[in-house]
Amino acid sequence: MNSPHRYQRFGVFVSTFVLTVIIGLAPLMTVRATEPPASADVAEWTHPAWFKESLLDLRADLEEARSAGKMGLLLVFGTRSCSYCQAFGATTLARPEIVARLRADFDVIGFEVMSDEEVVDFQGRSLWAKDFAVQEKARFTPTLVFYGEGGHTLLRLVGYVPPERFSLVLDYLQGGWHERQGLRDFLMAREAASGAAERGQLREDPLFALSAQKLDRRQAATRPLLVLFERPNCPACERLHLAVLGETPMRDLLRLFDAVQLDSTDARTRIVTPDGTETSPAAWGERLGLIHAPALVFFDEQGREVMRSDSELLIDGKGDAIREPDPETVGNVVARLLYVLERGYLEEPQFQRWRATKMREGGVSGAHR
Repeated sequence: MNSPHRYQRFGVFVSTFVLTVIIGLAPLMTVRATEPPASADVAEWTHPAWFKESLLDLRADLEEARSAGKMGLLLVFGTRSCSYCQAFGATTLARPEIVARLRADFDVIGFEVMSDEEVVDFQGRSLWAKDFAVQEKARFTPTLVFYGEGGHTLLRLVGYVPPERFSLVLDYLQGGWHERQGLRDFLMAREAASGAAERGQLREDPLFALSAQKLDRRQAATRPLLVLFERPNCPACERLHLAVLGETPMRDLLRLFDAVQLDSTDARTRIVTPDGTETSPAAWGERLGLIHAPALVFFDEQGREVMRSDSELLIDGKGDAIREPDPETVGNVVARLLYVLERGYLEEPQFQRWRATKMREGGVSGAHR
């Protein structure tokens, strides 16, 4: 049984170690004590003019969309200082053909996850918009949630979605595939049909040397767990290793985790997941619903999932891929690691609000990611 005193000692160690790591990362990232001011250097997320002006009663919004013959609503949960939201708007939502297809079947509403406006949800309950975001599992921005008849969730996407991937998402929804197949299977089938399936070996990294046989956490561990799902010959995975994981201070911070690297296409290797299920990496990734490579999935000491990154992390404000160490990207990943190490999810389930609080206290970098 784990002693609360052990957790207290570990917390002190984490805080001291993290401070040392942040000092080491200082040349690569900016530590901000307050919300960044609006400027040309800071990504600003503003809703496109064609977004629907919400009635703040989602039942009425949905009824209006359905009466117009549409499938339902798309809620885009974001916040002003979210560069991934800004990139999504500047790339995917800037494609006329995507906008036309999207608006044909959905009314699109932008939701500010920090807002104190009152909203009525699909069940008729009144609550603050920021609490509605948590209720709808919009813990990170952007989170895109498609709703159908009766407010039923058709699909939830977290993170930046590039134009090509979003076009496939629209194929998936508008073709009715969501009624009979998971998005992961749909995307993999499209990939296989295009001949783009990846082959080869993963990039080896001693940082992720933990044996896949040691994932079982039915008996609590002493450190949180990071599982990195990759694919062979994966350009985005290579960018992660080069632009983030290669930095020495970042690696020091990651050593506070038990970390394992898995091939999300491997259907043969047998592993035991944190909850004790025997399976393969490919089957586990499918059960988790992962659709991107690389995907980072974090678990606490008891094996409960507490956070995941299942979308492209390495982009600039225009959606272009980053291939070398970048202060903003490093700061973004650091903030996520701290959220897990400091158990921020226990005090604040909405990541951006937790980070904003820490920024005011002067303790978290990468503020506008």
